[in-house]
Amino acid sequence: MDILTLKSKVRLGCTRCEKCCIYRGDIRLNPLNICKISKYLKIPIKEFIYEYTDRLEDNKLELVLKTTGKLKQCILYNKDIKGCSIHSVKPMQCVMFPLVPENLKRNYFYNSNQCILKDTKEITVNEWLNGNNKIYKKNKKICIEWVQFIEWIQQEKHQISDDKLEEFYKILFENYNLKKWNLKYQMKRNMYKVEKMIINKNLNF
Repeated sequence: MDILTLKSKVRLGCTRCEKCCIYRGDIRLNPLNICKISKYLKIPIKEFIYEYTDRLEDNKLELVLKTTGKLKQCILYNKDIKGCSIHSVKPMQCVMFPLVPENLKRNYFYNSNQCILKDTKEITVNEWLNGNNKIYKKNKKICIEWVQFIEWIQQEKHQISDDKLEEFYKILFENYNLKKWNLKYQMKRNMYKVEKMIINKNLNF
């Protein structure tokens, strides 16, 4: 399968076929997603988390969007418009579909070939990813940092009690002021706080 870069040309388009929104349950959310979607829906963070997300069984520090019905349709799918109800703030995983990252740092992808339109004009991968909202460009770096952070915690997890994990969860996902614009800074601050707590605990062994 050919590796694509941002300059690669692809024949992609959207016919609102719902492929990106059904058989899900795997759409991961980082704290920035939680904040932006909560703000977009004009509801408190805790309410959004309770109503719209599930926690992964194998990693209590990761949240995914809930699904509904037999087709496991994303809970934020809007049947009336046959599309995403939070399009301008949707998670990175949704932004990239049907492209799958091979190496996100280097902007390498492969095409899962689920949105091929023969009659559609070719566009660059960059055009597909960034569109009108430029979510990919704005949030790629913080997304990579979050994935690396979660992977690091997974390595340390055997030394972390369930009570501590719950404490970390609240710091990472609930400790935000949505009225302020610096959400990325708040997210990084909380990640640093948890990292420091884990490192200090290990140093005390």
